[in-house]
Parts: sequence; structure tokens; C-alpha cells
Amino acid sequence: MTTYRLVIRSGPSAGKTFPLEKAEVFIGRDLSNDIVINDPEVSRRHARLFVQGPSYVIEDLGSTNGTSVHGERILGSYILRPGEVITLGEHVSLVFEQVSPEMEATIASAGMRSAPTAQPSSYVPSQAAYPVEMPPAYGRPAEPVAQPAPVPSYAGQVPGGPEMAAPVERKKFPVWIIIVLLAILMLICACGVFLWYVDSNLLWCDWFGFLFGSACP
Repeated sequence: MTTYRLVIRSGPSAGKTFPLEKAEVFIGRDLSNDIVINDPEVSRRHARLFVQGPSYVIEDLGSTNGTSVHGERILGSYILRPGEVITLGEHVSLVFEQVSPEMEATIASAGMRSAPTAQPSSYVPSQAAYPVEMPPAYGRPAEPVAQPAPVPSYAGQVPGGPEMAAPVERKKFPVWIIIVLLAILMLICACGVFLWYVDSNLLWCDWFGFLFGSACP
């Protein structure tokens, strides 16, 4: 009979081994789970493994941070193969391994001699042997998530930076307008002084009698 196990590759208690001896195994942060992983990225009841045919199937139980296999987030049931890496959230990963009869005998004899001590797993699955894209018979691959188009770093700026921007020319007020305004102002002042002089000396009839006619004696 083929048996399997999960080995924590990264996260709390790295190297710890969990033999899969039940037809249904729950993984999560809550103590009621079969495999308890005390990490904030792991939900209270994160994922479920159950026997289907000769292997195990994993499915996410609506966790907050999701479950991935070989970096691909799973959306439904996924049939596991030996050597595949299961990631809970972003930093907690476990390796799904097949235990051979020789390995079982070694583990049993070591357990009889002394209490087992958890050692970090040295197994690193080969990417060439286990490609990321799985055929349809081994589960439904995750649908690609559309990524937003990158915003150019020069958006809203003048291409080439501020040093390349053309200087803004400030328009100068025409000098001739100032000269004309000053001349008009001086003319008004001169007229005012002249009229004041004529009025104060009663010279209206002497100088402008032709304008007043009979009104002047």
C-alpha cells in the first residue's frame, strides 16, 4: 500500500513531518485540525486533503491568503503528485512526499530506538521533472489573473525631465504705453492748473469772451 506524508519546508516547525494516515486530513491554525500550523497567514481551517484513487487531492477551504501548488493558486480540487510543493499564504510551504516501504522500515526502526527528532527535509523537487503546468487529468489549473498595465514613469511629466522643458518667456509691458499714459496725465494736470488760474483771476470774459457772448459786460 502506497503511503504519503507532508514535510514542512518553510514556516513554523520547518522540517516537521506529518504522515497522511487518514482518508481525510484538515490543515489549519485551529487546534481541531489534523495538521496544526500556527502561522498568521494560515486560516483557522485552511485546506483539506482527501484520498482519491491512488493519491491525495487538495482543496482550499475559502482561506484568506489562498493555497498554491508550485506557485499556482488552486481554485478547485487538485490531485497531488509526489514532490509537489504546497504553499499556504506566501511563506508556509509543505512538500508532498511518497513514503517507500524501505523508508517506512527505516522510520519504524528509528522510532523504536529513540524518539524521533525532526530534521529539515533536504528534498528539493526538480522543476524539470514536475512542471508548473499540469495536464487536465491532474486537476484544474488556476485561471490567469489579469495584471494592470504599468504606468509610465514619465506620466504627467514633460518627457526628458524638467531640464529638457522649454523655458516660459515672460512678456514685458510695452514702454510706449507707459510714456503715453504719463503724457496724458501731465496734460490733464496742466489743464487743471490753467483753468484754476483763469477762474481765480476772473479772466473768463477777457480770454474767452467770444464763447460767452452777451453774458460778458
